[in-house]
Amino acid sequence: MAQGNNSHRSQKLILGVSVQVFIMGLVSLFTDISSEMIQSILPLFIREIGGTVVIIGLISGVTIAISNILKGITGWLSDKINRRKPFVVAGYTLSNLSKPLIGLSPSWEFVLGLKSIDRFGKGIRTSSRDTLISYYAIDRGKTFGLHRAMDTLGAVIGSLLAFIFIYLTWSLSQIIYFSIVPGVLAIALIFTVKDVDPNEIDKILGFKEEKPKDEKIDRNFIKLIIVLGVIEFASLDIAFLQIRALNYIPGISFIPILYLISNVVYAFFSPITGTFSDKIGRKPIIIIGLSVLLISCILLAFPIEISFLSIILIFIIFIVYGYYLASVDPISRAYIADLSGKKKRGRAYGYYYLSVGLISLAESLIFGLIYDIFSFTWAFIYISILLFICIIIFVLTDFSKIIKKGE
Repeated sequence: MAQGNNSHRSQKLILGVSVQVFIMGLVSLFTDISSEMIQSILPLFIREIGGTVVIIGLISGVTIAISNILKGITGWLSDKINRRKPFVVAGYTLSNLSKPLIGLSPSWEFVLGLKSIDRFGKGIRTSSRDTLISYYAIDRGKTFGLHRAMDTLGAVIGSLLAFIFIYLTWSLSQIIYFSIVPGVLAIALIFTVKDVDPNEIDKILGFKEEKPKDEKIDRNFIKLIIVLGVIEFASLDIAFLQIRALNYIPGISFIPILYLISNVVYAFFSPITGTFSDKIGRKPIIIIGLSVLLISCILLAFPIEISFLSIILIFIIFIVYGYYLASVDPISRAYIADLSGKKKRGRAYGYYYLSVGLISLAESLIFGLIYDIFSFTWAFIYISILLFICIIIFVLTDFSKIIKKGE
């Protein structure tokens, strides 16, 4: 192992990761500038054209489900044909060309259709992209954390641009149209990424070649998938947080700024939590993230009048939400790489995203229905109960045994 690390250090690195990982980070950065410029205002746009909270939940749930179910299929397929780049290129191209058309939508049904095409592209690319990243990584937590930080930096820039354009009195539609500019830059960059054969990974990273093992997706991996799936069912979509924030602030102009702050925190903490998870274990990092989200959801369940205090409080809640994302998202992906073999890693990520997709549809619809039919109070009480159960499950689960048995 030491031999591999020495050879890896002799390679050209950028910010401590390989050039290929850095390029994929740039692609994610420009794509997220495009995506999050839209997402930072999308719930507002949906409400502007007649959508309700349950419609926002429906659009979120359906599109996330489409994306993740496709990740499951393409993850398996990329392993089957032993190629990843075609899926990555096709996915980024489809997403970045379809999103700007959302600005033309006369009703929420059109938003649903175009957002589904965008998420179709995300579903095609993500498992293959994560597999490529894991192939070029040695310190997986650090690598996924840095990639996630670059991805989230794009979200920061995108939401900042949305705020500036609102300040310049652009319409929500005009902001969505403009998202094609960074999207085209992402498409141009993705063509420079090099594919890799898993059989050549040891040579690329400088490891001594070992006899290949029979790599299978066993029941320990399935157990991990089920436990990680609990996180998704207890998650809170940021679109709901944006809608709730309207009760804390005057006007809509603050919404992109809140979104920006959340992503700044996400970008800052992702490499930190990833590196710490490599050193002290992934479980405690996730538990801390879930716990701070639980506290935020309990606070959001109480009614509040707009005041200086309410503005400060919602800013704090968005900061906490960013830390929650940084503690859960990249760490969950690193867990998958811990337990899956090199040649089956695309399939492993596929199974993971497939489970997330099926769970997220129900989660978003249930939350939206409770919000619309009853109230925001009951919706946030519901999610708080789920988070508490999720934390208990994580505390009681011995992940070290699952990982050890899976190796």
